[in-house]
Amino acid sequence: MTTKAGYWIGGAMVAAGVIGAVLVAVLSGLSAVRSVDEFQRVAVPGSATVRLEARKYVIYVEGPGADETVPAVDVAITDTRAGRSLPVKPYGGSLTYSFNTSGSAQATVTPPRAGAYEVRTSGLDESSGFMLALGDSIGGKIVRTVLGGVVVGGVLGVGGIALLIVTAVRRSGLRAQAARDRPPTAEPPARDRPPPPAV
Repeated sequence: MTTKAGYWIGGAMVAAGVIGAVLVAVLSGLSAVRSVDEFQRVAVPGSATVRLEARKYVIYVEGPGADETVPAVDVAITDTRAGRSLPVKPYGGSLTYSFNTSGSAQATVTPPRAGAYEVRTSGLDESSGFMLALGDSIGGKIVRTVLGGVVVGGVLGVGGIALLIVTAVRRSGLRAQAARDRPPTAEPPARDRPPPPAV
């Protein structure tokens, strides 16, 4: 593009990239917050009956500073219909969050069927303020937040910058070509020239 519109369009693309990246990050972040709010929770220590589906759940420990330091919490999950305890496996990796509360993934459990399960927790004092939360992994949402912002901001931002550079180069080339094509200024005839200065 050789007109000034290229500058306007390029600048608009860069601005849209920044705004789009922020918007994607905000919406994805809100989605992660909603997911955390929907977790099923049991006080530590305590017990409660929860409804679980036949899929993998992440078990989080929530409480003051749980995104940095997590106290040891014991958990037992029992199928109320079959009377059998489910295997609770350590969480492989590190996954923390700090939204309305702080939490850290500590274990996983996969119920064999949908139904009611009794969750019992122990290991801390009742005044600790810690909770056990069961829900989906929010790791995917965090990754999508980062990648979505990078993709939207990167595509529009890089495209806008490229258009600005191309426009500047082409307009500079046109100006140089116009200067080369301009006819040279003819010197006036000798009689029309001013007399040389007196010595």
